[in-house]
Amino acid sequence: MIEFKITLAAAVSAVVLLSGCTTTDNAVEELPPPVLVGGADRLAGAAPPSYEQFARATRNETGAGTIEQGRYSALREAALAYASQAGYERRQWEIFKELEAKSPALSKQFNFNDVVYVAPRQAGYVVPPVVARAKEAITIKNGGRESVAADEYYRIELPGKLVSVIPSWRDYLIMGVDKTSAPEDDFLPSNKDERKIWDRFMAEGWGQGRQLAEATLKENMNLLQRDYQGMIEYRRLVDAGMINSMVITASEVRARGTVDELFVGQRRVKIENTATFNTNSGRWKPVTRRFETAK
Repeated sequence: MIEFKITLAAAVSAVVLLSGCTTTDNAVEELPPPVLVGGADRLAGAAPPSYEQFARATRNETGAGTIEQGRYSALREAALAYASQAGYERRQWEIFKELEAKSPALSKQFNFNDVVYVAPRQAGYVVPPVVARAKEAITIKNGGRESVAADEYYRIELPGKLVSVIPSWRDYLIMGVDKTSAPEDDFLPSNKDERKIWDRFMAEGWGQGRQLAEATLKENMNLLQRDYQGMIEYRRLVDAGMINSMVITASEVRARGTVDELFVGQRRVKIENTATFNTNSGRWKPVTRRFETAK
């Protein structure tokens, strides 16, 4: 079973302030974003075949015989390909079942309502930039002749953007999975000798498929944690004056269109300037982080 590390939780999200963006239009009061329901999900459909079921479905033995090199290679490639697809599909289904059980906890930990907010004039939502932070960073330059060290290092990984729907952890962890293609008869083992080759590489391919599903989940979980924590970090740095927030403009036109289409009450929101770091340390304020020991 996959162990998900749920460490941010509500204690972190509680310190997130709805700041971090400068807008040139204050005439319309922003409504709070809708509540993200964290109930049970149904992410997994019908169970794909297990390894035993998949192996039984590929049996086509008729006798014994000598195997040529070309036939050996064809059996090997077919077994690896079919079994890896099936192993990946099966492990993804198992992961989805685990995510179903952890859905409420994940929705609480990665509650994007805490960091994403309604755009001016209710024209979508604003997703903050993602800021990465590292402590005690060091860079070696000029072929090892120079080193640059810093107590802290920040980098804007992703710029802020406008979206029509609030993101969630499901956008990162839930992926479409293709159904495994049924093996063609020409590539199935036809005797006991071929069966030995098939079973050997089918077991290897099944394991490779499961490992790939595990690696994909890990990579996507890392991206989810990076983006969510990076959005929180952006808010902290804006409050501390260490980063200049995005500048967003808003406008509204009563009617606009052509002879073929008409927009009534058209509202337009645009990110004029992206977030940039402020290198004037004299204007900084202390950055408050819970669960960290002050130096």
